[in-house]
Amino acid sequence: MLKCSGLSKSFEKELFSDFDLELEPGEILAITGPSGCGKTTLLRCICGLEKPDTGSVFVNDENIGELETEKRGIGMIFQKPVLFPHLSVEGNLRLGDKNGDIESGLKEVGLSNFEQRNVASLSGGEGQRVALARALLAKPKVLLLDEPFSSLDEDLAMKLVSDVRSILKERGCPAILVTHNKKVAKKFADSVISM
Repeated sequence: MLKCSGLSKSFEKELFSDFDLELEPGEILAITGPSGCGKTTLLRCICGLEKPDTGSVFVNDENIGELETEKRGIGMIFQKPVLFPHLSVEGNLRLGDKNGDIESGLKEVGLSNFEQRNVASLSGGEGQRVALARALLAKPKVLLLDEPFSSLDEDLAMKLVSDVRSILKERGCPAILVTHNKKVAKKFADSVISM
């Protein structure tokens, strides 16, 4: 379960204030809105990459606001897959979980037998699936997705949207997707809010 209470953040201007949110296990929320309205900053505040000006973040009733980013149990997938080119697919996945079941992790995202592939040889969709597999291998309590489908062609994006939604529902992992694409938001999420 994820709960945000009274989150606010300003830089030159106020991005959001008194933001409250509660997600049950397996519940998926999409946040839409124009560029610069604070969607990505909100995700960064939840996972600990930014410090909110006010408010608290709870995961399974534990206040995680003072925990380091890597100790919060929150996975984050970015617009472009953050993969290390000097490592194979397996090497990149081991960063998510040193002892994880890489074979099952790849099978879950539809990339069986990709362990030894060079990440430079992957298509955009394959790279995004590897980033997803790595995030899921770390067994996150919450998954945040920042426009991960936006650089893919529509057919592939919609297939990935459907696959990722199924994985999250099966695991009971709450998730927040930030997107400009209302069609993706509707297909992926249980509810959509606009910022």
